[in-house]
Amino acid sequence: ESPTQEVHQASELPNSALVDFYDPARNPADDLAQAIVVAQKENKRIMLELGGDWCIWCKYMDEFYKTHADILQARVENYVLVKINVSGDNANEKFLSQFPEAAGYPHIYILASDGTFLHSQNTADLEDGADSYVPEVFMAFLQEWAPVK
Repeated sequence: ESPTQEVHQASELPNSALVDFYDPARNPADDLAQAIVVAQKENKRIMLELGGDWCIWCKYMDEFYKTHADILQARVENYVLVKINVSGDNANEKFLSQFPEAAGYPHIYILASDGTFLHSQNTADLEDGADSYVPEVFMAFLQEWAPVK
């Protein structure tokens, strides 16, 4: 299976992610267009997660979701996740220029189901200062930006 293979049914994936890995070869504009289709169909918002395989806190975030099923569930129910690679191989500058500058990585943008920008989240505000995120703070962030169902 090619890592650039298109995923047409995000809901087939257990974590409701359209793109759940950082791939410098992907086109984030195409991924966002697909995410909009899924988000509108499923009444979800879109979560763009910026980072890369070089980013230790990006790895911590992946691990955090794996070890906090309730937080992963909140993300799955309310958001279509699209990971966007930011690295020396591909910084995706043109695509990202439409959003406020990222404070660091990982960085999260929340978009409405039609792709309208809603919120820029510095993930340092969700950290515990050691090597993880604060569950209550992370959950509050997900709930604050969840779509009204």
